Amino acid sequence: MSADAGSSKPRGLIVSSFVLPHAGGVEQFVDVAARLLRGEGWHVRVLACRPRTGEPQADVTVPTRFLGTAGWPLPVGGWRLLWREIGTADVVIANGTRHLLPSVAALAARLRGKRVLFVLHGSGAPFSTSSFFYHRVLGRLFERLVTWPALRVSQPVSLSQVGVRGSRSRYGVVATYVPFPLRDLPPATRTHLEPDEPLRIVWVGRLYGEKNPVAAVELVERVRLRRAARLEVYGSGPLLEALEGLARDRPWLAVRGPRTWEEIQEVQGSAHLCLSTSLREATQMAVLEPLARGVPVVSTRVGDAPGYYERGLRAFCVEPRDAEAGVEAILALADSYDRYRERFATNAHELVRRHRDGARRLAAVLDSPGSMPRDGASDERGRAELPVT
Repeated sequence: MSADAGSSKPRGLIVSSFVLPHAGGVEQFVDVAARLLRGEGWHVRVLACRPRTGEPQADVTVPTRFLGTAGWPLPVGGWRLLWREIGTADVVIANGTRHLLPSVAALAARLRGKRVLFVLHGSGAPFSTSSFFYHRVLGRLFERLVTWPALRVSQPVSLSQVGVRGSRSRYGVVATYVPFPLRDLPPATRTHLEPDEPLRIVWVGRLYGEKNPVAAVELVERVRLRRAARLEVYGSGPLLEALEGLARDRPWLAVRGPRTWEEIQEVQGSAHLCLSTSLREATQMAVLEPLARGVPVVSTRVGDAPGYYERGLRAFCVEPRDAEAGVEAILALADSYDRYRERFATNAHELVRRHRDGARRLAAVLDSPGSMPRDGASDERGRAELPVT
């Protein structure tokens, strides 16, 4: 890997529309990747969209407008700044297939002869519960006109195994798998569950239809027909008002809103179990992180979640929308809590081993130029037709 003449360190530029403190898996990856790559000897800068409020954890931002209720980020300036930042980098790491800034950065980087890694955070599955016009019409049009050309001049990297499969079916490219690089996780509280003690259940995520938080309320309501339980929901999004409405006549339901990563680790680590009811996922950070700490998790069988459970724990990873299976999984866990807690603790060691290698794997991909496309065309392994939808 080349570097600037005045520095022995290779230089990387991470480009992402959103960064911390904006909550989400992409934002967590940007923060973790920057920290860990610096630990691997890289000089890393982060470029992002300028948020409406607050201080972003980025070295440089570009002026941005946010469109629609979902706040889709549209950069409206800073193109010369982006061009200069790309010029000082050896490798550009773009994040976010449905945002304009990362794709523009990828195309500009190739014009400047730079290597580009395009990190895919999604699974490639269809947006089954999202806005038909936004996600399934405009979103697919954006992918065809912007995302797909950017991916064809980049080296795609997926942080989930399901995303590797989705990258071929959705974008017609082959992605290299890199395990999501876990940061240092605090130890979880070794909780016990008394026979008559209410279950403390924590749900964390963006309050969107694809994450399905309302299903978590319905599921815990059914659990409460057979034993006492409380549910705490953390996050923000369009379903916040609906969840707050449900909480008004459910004293066992608390809607807490967004929290910092450190605060989320604290509440997850002290819970009896964490719950995920997602319908569409890739890495599932709200499942991976507590599992890697030995916290019991009941989740849906989407994204990479099935691979996070060793054989004896797979009954706690249930089919999406199967409320009965979710209820039975929670009650089975409660009935033999101490025994299962020990099995989750053992399972955590393998997850930590696998994902702690993510930083080294990412650095290895950055240091290996062999699979970069040439002249705007993908290599033999990545060559495929644009999928018909």
